[in-house]
Amino acid sequence: MKRHPLSIAIAMALGVVLGVPGVALGETIELRSGFETETLSGTSGGSQPSDDCGSIAATPNHELQLAEDFSYLRISISGGGNPTLLVVGPESSDRFCARNTPQQSGYLQQGTYYIYVGDRNGEAHPYTLSISEIP
Repeated sequence: MKRHPLSIAIAMALGVVLGVPGVALGETIELRSGFETETLSGTSGGSQPSDDCGSIAATPNHELQLAEDFSYLRISISGGGNPTLLVVGPESSDRFCARNTPQQSGYLQQGTYYIYVGDRNGEAHPYTLSISEIP
């Protein structure tokens, strides 16, 4: 999915000025049904301890905006170290942490999801995040 450089710069500036979590540091991606697999990359870990998902960054690694409900969506991480996947959704009860197999799959409702890629050992490693509608 291509984004105009000016729109990315404006979004990043607004994130810094308004303090919107995840906009200044993380990459934002918007999805509609029928997309091909999306892949993003980054570095796992961070300086913030989470209750159950290892060390994470202070802001989300990625912001996922779902333009509609998805009956099935798979979000998975591959990379070195001991990565974790923390997904925080639009509802207060929409919080999921995957430690041993860093993946979440199933129904996701329309809205904004913040994705943190942590590490159980507090280390930093390159990772690839994959989002797919294919089981």
